[in-house]
Amino acid sequence: RGILHVTISFDENNFKDLVNSLNMAAYRKDKDKLRRIAAVCSSHTLNCSQTADLVKLTKGCNCDVAVTCYGSLTDKQNFSKVVLSKFKWEEEKKEIAGKIKEKYGEDI
Repeated sequence: RGILHVTISFDENNFKDLVNSLNMAAYRKDKDKLRRIAAVCSSHTLNCSQTADLVKLTKGCNCDVAVTCYGSLTDKQNFSKVVLSKFKWEEEKKEIAGKIKEKYGEDI
């Protein structure tokens, strides 16, 4: 017998609840936000627009948030245009691309 792994798409109401919870005092540190986002990504799918919002919400670990969310995206074809474009520095974009290649084996 195998284990069935089900992922659920995040609708806008659930996503708003996630963002509100990340803004609470319990998630003041970026590493705590990243841990919560990683937990959500393990059981839910996100789209690039939602990922871009999470990237804006996490200043100190936004590259890691982008990489963590990438595996859960329903619209990876939009990643460069919607998510990577939020990063100002070319070094950050290269870091993200390298981590995605390493973690998921995909070129962006």
